[in-house]
Amino acid sequence: MSPDVPFGNDLPTLTASAARHHAQGRLAEAVTAYTDALRLDRRDPALLCGFGLVLRDLGQIDGAATCFEAAFALDPACVDAADSLGTLRAGQGRLAEAEACHRAALARGGDRAPIWNNLANALSRQGRAAAALTAWQRAVLLDPALPEGWSNLGGGLRDAERLDEAERAHRRALRLMPDEPQANNNFGHALQARLRHTEAARWFRRALTLDPGYAAALCNLGLAVQRLGDGGLAERLYGWALRVAPDLALAHFNRGLLRLERGALAEGWAGYGWRFASGQAGGARQPRMPAWRGEDLAGKRLLIWGEQGVGDTILFSSLCAEAIARARSVVIETDRRLVPLFARSFPAALVRPPMPDAATVPDCDLHTPIGSLARVFRRELSAFAGAAGGWLVPDPVRVALWRERVAALGPGLRVGIGWRSALMTESRRAAYSRLDQWDALFAVPGVVFVNLQYGACEAERVAAEARFGVAIHRWDDLDLTDDFDGTAALMANLDLVIAPATAVGELAAALGVPVWRFGGRDWTQLGSAVRPWFAAQRLFQPQGGEDIPGVLRRMARQLARCPI
Repeated sequence: MSPDVPFGNDLPTLTASAARHHAQGRLAEAVTAYTDALRLDRRDPALLCGFGLVLRDLGQIDGAATCFEAAFALDPACVDAADSLGTLRAGQGRLAEAEACHRAALARGGDRAPIWNNLANALSRQGRAAAALTAWQRAVLLDPALPEGWSNLGGGLRDAERLDEAERAHRRALRLMPDEPQANNNFGHALQARLRHTEAARWFRRALTLDPGYAAALCNLGLAVQRLGDGGLAERLYGWALRVAPDLALAHFNRGLLRLERGALAEGWAGYGWRFASGQAGGARQPRMPAWRGEDLAGKRLLIWGEQGVGDTILFSSLCAEAIARARSVVIETDRRLVPLFARSFPAALVRPPMPDAATVPDCDLHTPIGSLARVFRRELSAFAGAAGGWLVPDPVRVALWRERVAALGPGLRVGIGWRSALMTESRRAAYSRLDQWDALFAVPGVVFVNLQYGACEAERVAAEARFGVAIHRWDDLDLTDDFDGTAALMANLDLVIAPATAVGELAAALGVPVWRFGGRDWTQLGSAVRPWFAAQRLFQPQGGEDIPGVLRRMARQLARCPI
């Protein structure tokens, strides 16, 4: 008789046979054995849990969930059932339920490393980064040989910009499972955060050697080679990733940005539409109305809602007037700080902060995130022709007030300055400057410098004034972070604004104030040598290995030629 055929129909024999079939991957036989065993005892928690695992592997999620729920209800000490149910709920996107299941397992004596790891995963996907880090740390403390715990901890540390610790955690994971594709991919991702693209690419390639169909590694390798200057290979890699996983949002998004960088606008905007699903633009709103896809707006009431950062909202607001001209009415919901400025600039629209219930907007028929206006109105570069130099309108009363205050600074070229983002990460740091690198600009005679840098920057400003013997003027009664209307009125009285890729330069250019923007190329140039959104913006970008201090010195030479 074959050893795979049970010698009898007693419960222990059936149970052993079911577990053996499952371990061997013979799922149909496992289902038969578990079914026969459950006929003998329908209330055995271990049997129910085991049957649930088989159903899960068969993709029968609802049946698996029923088994896990029943097992845990019958015996709260059956923590594997609660943990498995949590992992299943996480896979369905029901993250709060997943968290509750994992916590129930832990509370019932399941203080085990894999359960802490699973809890951390559920917490991380809910955006609770600090709690997830704590749970992953608990997991590896309980079991220092848990490779997935170290790999996940490395990802959490990377997201927290604790990059040295992240690299160490990923190396620990790789020592434990050197041939695991995901561990190799995750280590490459950590190196990519440090802009070590050549090294990162090697680890992505190793992950693909181990698993040629690993779509996430194909996508990550695509970004690495794109950053290394091979856009053609990057395009092919994104395409390969999408053939393996057609709904891989990050591959759609990355390919979209690559196409926008190359000036392929229609295809690029299609990929840009995946920005929310890919996690690259925060959470999308879900108003209870159809999304506008570019159809005729005659007789329709359109909701345009702000997204991403203030700088992105300002950039895309250049398209609002075209939507307003086509619709019966338009509501613009945006960051409260932009409401007065937008209301003045778009008088035919109703401008307000987001409603408390983001899903309910009773005075609109269709909705669109503001960034999606471009896929309708800017499908070709020629669509930017004739764009206004500035479309935002500052408060004339406050402009007059600031005219007097700026005039009181004395004669000279009035130059507003910003030097960095308020959100500094290692991957972004290369695009920005430190104020102590502005020595050549501060040495240009006849210039009156005005601070436009928002956030905690007073110590930097004071140190630069002392070091370079220059005044960088500021006013205590203007909050550059929260008072955009006041900042706009100040900017309207300046001759020039110098800033990197931040909201400072976007706001000034949208007002029509001349802007010199320093830093590298980005997708918003849309394959051109300029940023076609802004007629008033001039780009100063590194040339031939030049670094940011070198760019600033070149800007200083140009500034010295400006008429005072």
